[in-house]
Amino acid sequence: MKSSSESGFGARAANAEKLVTALQYFDNYQPQKPGQGFAAFSALLLIVKEKNRMVAEKRQNYSLAVENRKQLFTSGENAIRKLLSPIRATIRASFGKTSKQAHDINSIIAKIRGTNKTYNVDRSSIENNVSLSYRSFGSQAQFFSDLIVNLENFGAAYAPSNSNLSITALKNLLAEATEANNLLMAVYTELRQANRNRITAHAELSATAQGIKDSVKAQYGTQKSEYRLIKGFKI
Repeated sequence: MKSSSESGFGARAANAEKLVTALQYFDNYQPQKPGQGFAAFSALLLIVKEKNRMVAEKRQNYSLAVENRKQLFTSGENAIRKLLSPIRATIRASFGKTSKQAHDINSIIAKIRGTNKTYNVDRSSIENNVSLSYRSFGSQAQFFSDLIVNLENFGAAYAPSNSNLSITALKNLLAEATEANNLLMAVYTELRQANRNRITAHAELSATAQGIKDSVKAQYGTQKSEYRLIKGFKI
């Protein structure tokens, strides 16, 4: 998703800032095009900075969404994965280890655990990886929903002593987990779009900066301090 490192984007914006500072002190600078003037380039730089800020914000949101989903599905104290063994123990205690009820619940639990796969996706294919992860967690949520339906069908015979295993608590957890998975995909989509917008803005900034260098070279010459000052700025 990223075409360059975060430090690369920051360094180019910093160099653009230096170019803006230099332009305002050049004696009678005359740009070849209006967009290559001090005011226009300053305005463009502000847009680029905002795009950088938006990417940072979306990236933070994505990181938080990943952690939230992880807490609900796997690592939280009452995550779906951590409730499976207590649920199975409750069914065994209620109906017996070799009962049909225990067999049915074991089958669903095995399906939930079986969705936790490591995908062999090239690191450059992060979009595919996110999509596969979304579907994997979606499958876990669906199997967990099936588990709840089965438990609910047991009626009063399913009476766990742990309130976190109650039908109501499990349904609430399912709703939160499903929402977290959907939210993560939505946040990732926003991050991807923000990064595309940033790449476009930086490309315009780079092209404009090159035009400014050419204008300065044409006006002052290659040996003048004005051009020598800015020619090394990589934007």
